[in-house]
Amino acid sequence: MRTDYKIIIGVVLATGILIAGGAWLSSSKGEKEKERLSQEPLGEAFTILNSSHVREGVEHAPYNSNPPTSGEHWAGTAGPGIKSEPAPDELVLHSMEHGAAVLWYRADLPEGEIDRLKKAFGEAEGKKIMLARKDLDVPATLTSWGYLLKLETIDEAKIVAFIETNNDRAPEKAPI
Repeated sequence: MRTDYKIIIGVVLATGILIAGGAWLSSSKGEKEKERLSQEPLGEAFTILNSSHVREGVEHAPYNSNPPTSGEHWAGTAGPGIKSEPAPDELVLHSMEHGAAVLWYRADLPEGEIDRLKKAFGEAEGKKIMLARKDLDVPATLTSWGYLLKLETIDEAKIVAFIETNNDRAPEKAPI
């Protein structure tokens, strides 16, 4: 067999393998996502408030939970990851409207407890944000669009489950 034909056959076979592998991987991810979405979101459900954009500095209606789970917010987002400083509710809310699950922790929490939260946060997959909050009445609280789960103690399994179950279930599919 000529070398040209061997190369062509090799390219065709490699292409076929890549297409089949991609289809299998896509199907497997689709099944995992379908299973995740078949689960009920975790936490207490809150009424979804008007979620229009307001200009920064403009007064808006009060939120119906602390931390908020919906409501008027600014055009920008908080961005994913662990925040070293608190972020305005209006930015975090817009990230939640885009599907973020948020792990809030009491600002005066001991460093060892924050490390436990960071570990659980790192283990969870999905759109997520972690940041301190001054006015929490519990060590940690999780929020997603329309849902809130207060944690009286640090529970790594609940943190991972909330983030993985509740993330990306919001009205807008966009970067957080």
